[in-house]
Amino acid sequence: MADYYSLISRAISALPGQTPDARQGVYERARKALVNQLRSIQPPVAEADIAAESRALEEAITRLEIELARANAQGARTKTAAPAKPAPTGKPESAPPPPTGAAASATTATAPARAAEPAKSALEPQPAPRSAEDAWRDTLADTAPAANGREPQRPAAPLPRPPRSQRPSGRTVALAGVVVSLIAVVGALAWYLRERPEDLAKLKPAETGAKGGAEGGKFGERVEGGAPTGGPKRVTTVPVAQKAELWVASLQEPDKVDRIYNANVVWRLENIGGGPGQPVSSAIRGDVDVPEAKLKLSLLFQKNTDSALSASHTVNISFKPQPGTTLGNVKAIGPIQMRRPDARSGEKIVGIPVPITENNFLIGLMRGDREMRNIQLLRSLSVLDLPIQFADGRPATINMEKGASGERVFADAIDSWSR
Repeated sequence: MADYYSLISRAISALPGQTPDARQGVYERARKALVNQLRSIQPPVAEADIAAESRALEEAITRLEIELARANAQGARTKTAAPAKPAPTGKPESAPPPPTGAAASATTATAPARAAEPAKSALEPQPAPRSAEDAWRDTLADTAPAANGREPQRPAAPLPRPPRSQRPSGRTVALAGVVVSLIAVVGALAWYLRERPEDLAKLKPAETGAKGGAEGGKFGERVEGGAPTGGPKRVTTVPVAQKAELWVASLQEPDKVDRIYNANVVWRLENIGGGPGQPVSSAIRGDVDVPEAKLKLSLLFQKNTDSALSASHTVNISFKPQPGTTLGNVKAIGPIQMRRPDARSGEKIVGIPVPITENNFLIGLMRGDREMRNIQLLRSLSVLDLPIQFADGRPATINMEKGASGERVFADAIDSWSR
């Protein structure tokens, strides 16, 4: 902080007349000069620092005014206390005796020199009177280097830090490469495993000598809906038959429908246990009856809880030809398709059909992004088409409508799967 008292004192001392008005003019110019100088510094000075410097200047002004007031009061008292000169008496003082001899000659010689000095000083040019502003400016110029040499007014502002480089470091690039490699390996393994039909074939039970044994065990629980010892609990709803049809083509013209059989389908929501140690889950069961063709079949949609099976959900399909049927057994099925009632073709539910035993099949639905698409199709579209092929080679399609009751069954089951 600068020594404002010395600056102000020098400026006031340089004034030709130290009147109160002249001093106030110097003070006002000092205030403006200080504020303008501080505000012109780069980087800018904080307002708090400017206020502190201004307070220091005001304190210096106050101090100087107090000292000037004391000096003026002291001078007034000195003049008042000075003794009065004695009054002259009537007797004139006697004049000193005139010098004689050498003293007289010395006095006569020095008198012309003393008389010439006032004349010489009068002839020399006198300096012009200085204004208060010139005195303040000269004082600032004389004292500024000394003040700057004693103490800086404000420390230099710290330089801003250089911006961080936007280029990734070698460690970041290496880490990103490792992560990308892991993702690629995991994705490749998932794709390889999800497309392996042999994983779905793990559900095929071991064949026994008896025909009934092939329909028992785990397959009987999943496809036939049989209840083994301590069998699963099922909660059935009121069955409401919905419209269904069986379209059968001829061997000579597979793309042309040869005959249409009327049928019906009943959708139910069931709770099925997954086995020992597995929770009970909801399932969609559809029972289709084709009376004219003497054929029945059942479908069971459920969420997969078997970790050995690479599928998100499974669809168990079982055909039951009745005695006297002319269609025979079913040897193959295709992927289920979902469509609107007014559409001629639909969108496939992505999955892998696998034959289990004669007339019994399993479809494993894909995981990942395809799982979300499959669930959305099952929820939103109202007609299911199941392509099949009979043992004699004739192609056929079973069309099944959900209806109002079926829409509720599918919605409830899908909601429970998402929990």
